[in-house]
Amino acid sequence: MPIPWAVAAKAIPWADVIAAAPGIVRGARELLRRTRREADEAPATGSDTPEQRLAALETRVESLSAELAASTDLVSQLAEHNERLVVAVERLHRQLSIAQVLAGVALLGAIAALLLP
Repeated sequence: MPIPWAVAAKAIPWADVIAAAPGIVRGARELLRRTRREADEAPATGSDTPEQRLAALETRVESLSAELAASTDLVSQLAEHNERLVVAVERLHRQLSIAQVLAGVALLGAIAALLLP
């Protein structure tokens, strides 16, 4: 049975979602900014000494580690929000099932009341 989206939207903890949204957006923008900046950096030329190339590679590894940490944090925040939404939808599904059972019992009671004089 399809979920009534208006009811589902009411059960979502929008205050939590809205409160966390700026942090998630800020993290995503920072990650995108760093990725673009690193992509714009010029690659090492062949005239660099091995020490310069090693230093450049170490810097790159450090920046990739920081980017990975930021990505991991962002993904974990998104996963937490997704988990909250799934719990809210499951709760709605249970409430809808209970409401359907109660509506069926009420309908049977109404039919019985009409048939029994």
